[in-house]
Amino acid sequence: MNKIYAKSLAVLAGAMIAGGCSSMATDTTPSADAGSTAITAAELEASQRRISELESSLKAKDRDLANAEARIASSASSASMDSMDSGNTGLMPSNPKPGECYARVIIPAKYTTTSEQVLKRAAAERIEIIPARYEQVKESRLVKEASTKLEVIPAKYETVEERVLVKPATTKLTVVPAVYETIEERVLVKPATTQVVEVPAVYKTETETVLDQPARTEWKRGTGVGTGSAVAMSSATQAVQRFGDFKVIETRVEDTGDLMCLVEIPATYKTIEKQVLVSPATTRKVESPAEYKTVKKTVLKTPATTREVTVPAEYRTVKVTKQVRPETTREVVIPAVYGDVAVTKLVQPATERRIPIPAEYTTVTRNNKVSDERTEWRPVLCEVNMTRENVAALQTSLNDSGCCQCGPNRNECQIDGVMGPCTLKAAQCYADRNGLSSGDKYVTMDVIRALGLKF
Repeated sequence: MNKIYAKSLAVLAGAMIAGGCSSMATDTTPSADAGSTAITAAELEASQRRISELESSLKAKDRDLANAEARIASSASSASMDSMDSGNTGLMPSNPKPGECYARVIIPAKYTTTSEQVLKRAAAERIEIIPARYEQVKESRLVKEASTKLEVIPAKYETVEERVLVKPATTKLTVVPAVYETIEERVLVKPATTQVVEVPAVYKTETETVLDQPARTEWKRGTGVGTGSAVAMSSATQAVQRFGDFKVIETRVEDTGDLMCLVEIPATYKTIEKQVLVSPATTRKVESPAEYKTVKKTVLKTPATTREVTVPAEYRTVKVTKQVRPETTREVVIPAVYGDVAVTKLVQPATERRIPIPAEYTTVTRNNKVSDERTEWRPVLCEVNMTRENVAALQTSLNDSGCCQCGPNRNECQIDGVMGPCTLKAAQCYADRNGLSSGDKYVTMDVIRALGLKF
């Protein structure tokens, strides 16, 4: 529980540091438009919400820790009371009844199963990119500039008869046309843009070893040959170091002649896996260059002009044509030519939305010992009440319970009214299954009463 408490504090501190760093980075970056300001406010709100969730989780962990400590204290108190109240562990039964037989039997240890939640994956965020929105618009662009041209207005003459000069010397204007040239010009079609790309979060898997069953000691019955105190004392003199795979701490001899060994059972552990956030999800900006289009247009290089040509005079006695109005020119304006060009314009810039991902927890189950295994004086079935009818009734009930493992199919006890090894093993199996007192050489009255028998 202390490890979980420390991990929760570490996660809360990391989240507060990350929120502070993000707010500092936001403050140092100047806001170019309203979109960047909205993103900063959203990040601040998400950080505050994440801190609130972690504080609530930490409070829940504190409550669970307090409850677990209270349960452990209660279990220890009840175990000590049970050990104090067990006054039936002496060399003789405390309150024997006439007509009943007693034996020191094994009371199995009691365990309780507790579960606790362990952080499997820390809370994180998922970033969703909202792409920028563009639209195509048409703009009018200049294709050919406005220009002027000269238009010739011819001279006006009248014919008269006289013997004079027929045609005086005159001048004639010749039009030199304007000169145009075609040039290429780059026109902006799509401005440079910046695209926000998501960089996903990085996780790593860590393993942690947790306690499955604590170390404990248990009294195990040793295997010996013969019965009686002489044989028991002779066996006890021998040094017993190992009991199967377990180390023997202490040995003792029961009044029944059985050798009891206190063995040390080591604790067992199991390994669990969990995912830890290495780096949170971020975004990076990718700049797209502007796009241009090359268009051709005609521009005036040299404007139109006139050139004066001299015409010599003619004399004759004929009809004379007299000039009434000389030849002139006038300037005519040619308007500019425009064309429509499709242009992509940014309507709304790209933004991001952060979606919080809650933390994941896993449940770990543990077995805690409430009371140790012990021996007590209990009434047992003996010659006083071990009649053939009573033994046959016991064998029938054990057959119904499914604990018999004899016969051709290893699933029954022979109902013959004789207390044999098969009946004793079946009674011990029933006692172990139901948490009752038991022994391998006798049947306790707890088993008789649990089977509903009265004798």
